[in-house]
Amino acid sequence: MIYRLAIDCFHATTEVEQIFEQFRQDRLLGKSRIALRPGGLGAAIEHYHDNATPPLVIVEDNGDQGGLLERLGRLAEVCVAGSRVLVIGHVNDIEIYRNLLSRGVSEYFVAPVSAKQLLGAVESLFSDRASAPRGRLVVFFGARGGAGSSTLAHNVAWSLSKATGEEMILLDLDLAFGTVGLAFNVEARQTVGELLGEPERIDAQLLDRILVKYDDCLQLLPSPSELRSWPPIEVEAVDKLLDLTRQMAPLVLVDLPHLWAPWIAHALERADDLIIVAQPDLPNLRDAKALLDEVGQRRGADAPTHLVLNKLDSYKKTQLSAKDFEETLKVKPALCLPFDPIFGEASNNGQMLGEAAKTHKLVDPIRQLALLVAHRGPTVAPRRTPAGEMFSSWLKKAKLVK
Repeated sequence: MIYRLAIDCFHATTEVEQIFEQFRQDRLLGKSRIALRPGGLGAAIEHYHDNATPPLVIVEDNGDQGGLLERLGRLAEVCVAGSRVLVIGHVNDIEIYRNLLSRGVSEYFVAPVSAKQLLGAVESLFSDRASAPRGRLVVFFGARGGAGSSTLAHNVAWSLSKATGEEMILLDLDLAFGTVGLAFNVEARQTVGELLGEPERIDAQLLDRILVKYDDCLQLLPSPSELRSWPPIEVEAVDKLLDLTRQMAPLVLVDLPHLWAPWIAHALERADDLIIVAQPDLPNLRDAKALLDEVGQRRGADAPTHLVLNKLDSYKKTQLSAKDFEETLKVKPALCLPFDPIFGEASNNGQMLGEAAKTHKLVDPIRQLALLVAHRGPTVAPRRTPAGEMFSSWLKKAKLVK
């Protein structure tokens, strides 16, 4: 199965529209989001002036050779980095085929084309593990046990699924005391503990069978929550699990247990966004600093670390302030949450905060944090990227675009 592709298909004729529909129904694309749009190449140019291009765009053009090259030049101007383009044309000319491939088009088909041909091209482009689209990895970790990182991870995942409508996966890697199954009131088909104990069994088909579907967007992989001697977790097993889930969803959220091991440090370093949750006291400040000192330098500049202060005002006389944390850690808290029994009430009912109290004052701050760490801000017009500049520069050298 080709996982988690977003594909836009622009058809100019009824015949190609029918082919696109057959292509969309193929079982190998069952996890992909495929949009069919009329208007062909011209409509694609207009659409991407105001929308970002997905990883793959398939366009039909029924114009002449010169017009095709000129229109592709305009499409290149609005391409975003990493997007690939398949073109279906009505000009059967080996020279135009060579020209298009040399100018960055991934494949050119002469109509009529079959759904099988399109699928074969997609498989060749994305079946390779290195070239497959990879979702963002967001990791939650408590500076100390009981800081509330698991509760925050659950609520952020739920908020994102409601706010974005995108597919995401929540992994509970706390084998002994994980609470994803309890919090969402679901029964696991098979737990993450069994997978990590036998990493050779982990593959996309197995994961697809055992992930628990919570709603249309959110899938869960609960922990066993059993007090027994689990086999040591290897870094390679965690890597394999994270790589596969990131191919299956645009966003993967991981709730890590509060312990220290090589695989924990590795997951913290790999995270695209790391959320450290701390209570406002001295032991949490000390441990948060130790965490940042240990893994902060090994995380890239484009991999932010966010600090969340939780359970404020539960001990007003002895708590440290957000300013104390900011001055010591050189990280400004992204969110400060007061202690509120509403979280316990929601948990007892197997609900998230947004379900138990839709109008509660903390619902929106958690939603804003969710959008921040998932990089789902306000929609902006796509910027011209190096990929698009390169594509258009080739056309300019050929004097096909002014």
